[in-house]
Amino acid sequence: MKRTIIFPISLSLISVIFAKGQSNINSNNHITDSQDIRTYSLLLSYISTDTQDLKLAEAEHNSVSNIGEKHFLYMPIARGAAPEPTANYSWDRSLPSVYNKEATQGSPFLLFLYVPGLVVTDSYTVLNIHNYLYNYDKMSGNLLVRKNNDSAIAVDKESVKSFCLKTDKGGVIFMRVATINNSEFFQVLYKGSKYSFYKLYKSKFINAKQMTNGYQKDGNDYDEYKDIVTYYLVDEKNEISHIFELRRKSVKKIFGSENSDVEKYFKDHKYDEITETFIANLTAELNK
Repeated sequence: MKRTIIFPISLSLISVIFAKGQSNINSNNHITDSQDIRTYSLLLSYISTDTQDLKLAEAEHNSVSNIGEKHFLYMPIARGAAPEPTANYSWDRSLPSVYNKEATQGSPFLLFLYVPGLVVTDSYTVLNIHNYLYNYDKMSGNLLVRKNNDSAIAVDKESVKSFCLKTDKGGVIFMRVATINNSEFFQVLYKGSKYSFYKLYKSKFINAKQMTNGYQKDGNDYDEYKDIVTYYLVDEKNEISHIFELRRKSVKKIFGSENSDVEKYFKDHKYDEITETFIANLTAELNK
């Protein structure tokens, strides 16, 4: 049965933050955009404040560590009975092979442990609950919350507009973005009035599939959570989103009308690697 969180009474803080400058905004879309930017600034301020005592180095003490177990897989053969069919054999197919299954690689969780955070509801209510800890499930795309040592539960996506997870060195901010897909949470890499830069996480589980002929091995001998990320640029004024890759050609293509400014930026940073930071800085320049 699906479990969701019933959010408590809103804090007065958000009304103070949003009060300034709202009187001159007539469009509902503009109001929403302004609220999103102000909310993002609030979350950014929260994760930037050096008040977090929790260290990610303590991950081995947490139940969501990506460390798996090691064990040996083998197929016993009863005396007088033919072996059951198997995909792994020794070189002359007389004995099924034995191999060591290594520790699971990766994790379905964004962080190795649950951390403090802020949650902004769909009505722009800010929640700062001191005994709630959060994480993000990359496989389901859900915000997870736990209280004390209770089991974690998934928060109803439609109840949340944005949230942040605070670590010992900053943190991450997620937001639902209607221009892209209002049913997903996107990590905010840059939020601006003209352009915004987002990242979507997906993770899939891949079973170990090691094959061997006794001499050579093919495939992985470990289970793996493999991340798949997609990058989006949102043109805020025209309400259009573009998927792109961290490649020069792809980046230049999505900016179109800003081509001359993009060309200049690439020329000024011709030796820089095309990373998330590079794109975030470029997006910031184009928002000036």
